[in-house]
Amino acid sequence: MSPSPFAPHARRQAFRIGRTRRRALYAVFALLLVTGLVWLAVHSAHLDPEVEAPWQAWSMRFHGAAAFASLFCVGTIWTPHIRHAWQRGRNRAAGALFGGAVALLVLTGYGLYYVNGESARGLAEWLHWIAGVGLGLLFRLHLSRGRRPGP
Repeated sequence: MSPSPFAPHARRQAFRIGRTRRRALYAVFALLLVTGLVWLAVHSAHLDPEVEAPWQAWSMRFHGAAAFASLFCVGTIWTPHIRHAWQRGRNRAAGALFGGAVALLVLTGYGLYYVNGESARGLAEWLHWIAGVGLGLLFRLHLSRGRRPGP
């Protein structure tokens, strides 16, 4: 006899992301964080802004590829995880903060690539760096709150 879909364990499992998809998400977001931090460290430590450091361009290439992959991965969890959990009122605050940070990263990343003007670009850089580093903390918050027993 199969367990009831209304059992507390079954309700929690309904929002759980499958192992392969979860590992892909973790890998892509880890790659984004590492390549972003490498670029930030090289950029901050490099003394001559006119000369690009060797790892700076490669970290941006990998970062951009991981950004596209992250959009794909987030799209794959839209219905089975995000939409269903939102409709049932599960982990909304932490999920909204995490989703807001992801949206800010997408917008500022687009701005860094396409927006001209020193002040707009400078603002986009700072917002992108803060949201990118903060996303790790928000992810941990979302994960820990999501693993609590539900109502």
